[in-house]
Order: sequence, then structure tokens, then C-alpha cells
Amino acid sequence: MHAASTIRVIVCSSLLVCSSVVPAVSSGASVGQATSPVVDVWTEPSSGYGFLDAAIDAAHHSIDMSMYELSDATIEHELIARANAGVDVRVLLNADYGGTTHNAASYALLHASKVHVEWAPSNQIFHAKYVVIDAHVAYIGTGNLETIDYSSTRDFWVEDVRNADVGAVTDTFNSDFAHVGTTSHAGGLVWSPGSTTALVDLIASAKHTLLVENEEMDSASIESALRSAADRGVAVKVVMTASSSWTSALDSLAASGVHVRVLSSSQVYIHAKVICVDCVAGAGTVFIGSENFSTSSLSYNRELGMITTTPRAVLAVDTTVDRDYAVGEAVAGTQSNAPPTNASGNSAVAITSFQSSIGPGDEDSLSVHVSKSGESCDLKITLPSGYASESHGLGAADANAGGNITWTWEIGPSTDPGTARATISCTDGSVQRTFQIR
Repeated sequence: MHAASTIRVIVCSSLLVCSSVVPAVSSGASVGQATSPVVDVWTEPSSGYGFLDAAIDAAHHSIDMSMYELSDATIEHELIARANAGVDVRVLLNADYGGTTHNAASYALLHASKVHVEWAPSNQIFHAKYVVIDAHVAYIGTGNLETIDYSSTRDFWVEDVRNADVGAVTDTFNSDFAHVGTTSHAGGLVWSPGSTTALVDLIASAKHTLLVENEEMDSASIESALRSAADRGVAVKVVMTASSSWTSALDSLAASGVHVRVLSSSQVYIHAKVICVDCVAGAGTVFIGSENFSTSSLSYNRELGMITTTPRAVLAVDTTVDRDYAVGEAVAGTQSNAPPTNASGNSAVAITSFQSSIGPGDEDSLSVHVSKSGESCDLKITLPSGYASESHGLGAADANAGGNITWTWEIGPSTDPGTARATISCTDGSVQRTFQIR
């Protein structure tokens, strides 16, 4: 995480957007897409965390909190005060990925009080950020409760009071607190493990515009969905904080027609994880949650987000991401993934996106451009062992109207390291590419 000055609330500026005041009613979502209504939305850093202070202070019966990083003395002492007042306060803190070190001080403070604090299972990253008050209202966010980050970090929080949603969050918390790990689903709640399909489907539902902010870009499925949206004529805008970790992925997206802009961390650190589909004047569909665009976050971590069409949430995300995009630096995009000298084939088939190195258990993706729409191509992967991969997602596919095809599949978790080979055979030619499984 990054550092910043320690303040809890700051005023709105021309770059930052406070919570909107559009009435909380729903607009239409894509057919078959589950959504949830929200009562309110907070945009950070402009809104501040006073809303959460007030919610905790007002709790009468119970407080359940699941948090990846907790280092906020005000909230910690509010939790202790409510526990001393007889409120059943339970806090679940992430232990994996250095969590027992980062959250040690908060754990010790709460453990010495009447707060029931537990470490999450040590074999799974608990990256979700949510608080349930009196089993009646759930606050779901993208931000950690880290005072040092409040003044400089872009995040969003929403308030959900629908009984089915709050019940599902509470049931899942109960299971996680007991180290059982079952998940309860309802409405537009999006849980990880297993959130890839929901987010890819949301991106695929875009017809006109797509706005995205995320801290990471390391998911072949998400990247493929963004490229596909651009291919079908959707105006796709992606905003992130500049980082060498995502340069290759962002260059590839930009080269595929996605409009990518990056901000320096001195402007605002993009920690938000949001998607805004066909958002205009408060109409549209948004996702707000803790899921980063990485295989780990989508497939393995404990994460929680929500899909909603509530106008105030749509307007807050749409306005904020668009303003962040306006002050970002454009990523031009280069064909840095052009076939190397060991590639073979003819110019009728061109690989446009490819990962040269990937780990077992990760999702891989490969895109090609052919001379005409509808052309049939077949993708085969020869593993380092010499055997052909049988992963779902490989095989025959037809080019879209723009002459593009993208395959996405999983590298088996037990795949041996070494050099693998991708062979794409099309009606008008073929091409091969080697890549490394590390």
C-alpha cells in the first residue's frame, strides 16, 4: 500500500466527487442480470469515513466486520466502545499474505477487549471489505480501513439494506468466522472465489460505453472481455495508477482499441474496483467491490462486491471515473506482442495478443487477426511434456465481424514447467508461438 497524510475527512475538490443525491431507485439492467438496490454511496477520498463511524456508533445488537487491512484507531475504539456497551462485535481479519504482521496491532488491541476478533484462515487471502450492522444493513466497499490511505486513495462504498442481501452476507460471515468457508448468494452480490463469470458477463453486456477502474490488470479473462468489447464497437475506457506491473497488459489493451489512461499516485491512487456499463445520466449498471482483476482475486481469494442499477451509485461511479480519465496520461499501445523470430506462418494470420510466460493454475489468453470475418481457426497447445492440452476453451472458433478471435483457457495446476507451443490453424494459413510455463 502507499502512504499519505492521516486525515479522516476532506472537502470535495474539482477532481474528486462526493456522494450524489440522486433518488435511490432502480433503472433497467441487462436481461437476466441480477442486481441489488443500494441506499447510499460514498466516493473516497472526498466523502471520508464518517458514515462508517456513525453506523458503528449507532449499532444496538451486533456488528460483523470482515477486513483485509485494519489500522484506524478511531474505528477500533468505536468497536471496543460498542462491545463494552453490550453489542456483539465480531471482527475477522486477513491472516494470509502478511496479514498476521500487518494487522497484528489491531488484532492485539481488539483481542484484549470484549470484541470477538478472529484471524481468517491462513491458507486464503481474505480481501473482502464489509461491515454488517444489527443484521439489518451491510456496508460493502473497495477500500481498506487504513487511516494513512484515506486522503489519497480512490475508493467507493455502498449501503445495502435489502433483507436477502444482508442475510446472505451475514450467513457467509458466520461461515468464514467459523472457518467453514461456505458462501451464500443473493441478488447482485458478487463473491469470490468464483467471480470471473459474473464480471466477464457484465463487461460482455455493454452495448455503447464501458468505464473501468481497478488497482490491478492481471486476468486473461477480464482483458479478453475488454478487448472483445472494443472489437464490437463499445467505447471502452480503463483508468489505473501507473505501474510497471501492468505495463504489458495495458499496452496490449490499448493496441486492441481500448482507451487506457494512467494517473500518478500523487494525483489519486486508484484502489477502486468498479465497472460502469452503458452509464448515462444515472442510468446504467455498475459493479463496486473488492475484486482486483487478477486470477488470485477472482478465483481464490475471499472477495465481495455488488452489481447495482441504483442511479445514485451509477452517477457517482460514472462521474468519478470519467473525471479521473480526463486527467490521466494516455497509453498509446504498441504491438509489443508481435511474433518473435521463432514464429512461423504467413501474414494472413497474425497473433495480436499473447502471454510469453505464465504459471500453473493461471488463465491464459491468445488473440489472432485473420483476413475475413467468419474464418474458422483451431488452437492447439502442446505442453512441455509433449502432450496436447485438453483444457476447456481451446479448439475451433470463428472470427468475429472484425476478423478477430480470442481463446481463453486455464493452465492446469499440475502442469510441468518448460516450453509449450501454441499452434493456430486457420482456413487461410497457420502460425505457431512458443511460451514458457514457469
